[in-house]
Amino acid sequence: MNKLVYIILLAILVSCKSTSIAQENDKKSSNPENKVKVQKPRFGDSNNGTVRPNVVTQSQIAPNTIHLKVVVLEVSGNNNICDKPYNNTGRMLVKKIKGYGSGIVNMISQNQELIIALRKGIAKDISSLQKNIDKEISIVVREKPCADFNQTMYEIVTISNID
Repeated sequence: MNKLVYIILLAILVSCKSTSIAQENDKKSSNPENKVKVQKPRFGDSNNGTVRPNVVTQSQIAPNTIHLKVVVLEVSGNNNICDKPYNNTGRMLVKKIKGYGSGIVNMISQNQELIIALRKGIAKDISSLQKNIDKEISIVVREKPCADFNQTMYEIVTISNID
């Protein structure tokens, strides 16, 4: 039994030794002048003459948000959206969709009318929307699916391009 173990051990050692010798011979026979050094591409390196865009410099849209151009049709109070009362809401007509963030459940289409909730306690938003009825403005809304997932509630995050 011991002789069998020694024979197997010797066979393993010989097979390892023969591989390393072959690798040494391969290294000696290759000419270092013929080798081409390959460099890994680094972040921001050019690719076919064009510079790859830097992810940080691109304008990114936050998850569950939508950038819209809308026309304010009406600003009202005390509406229920998703069975929750909201003190101030706005009815708006979507003119253009600038972009979507990730995680949007219900897509908004152009020329769709939306009831959008205004943030609580921000009187500036309410008064500025009332001044801009029938005018086009840019807004960012956050999508919040209702508890039953049959409806979606949209809440204004920011308002811009107000006259």
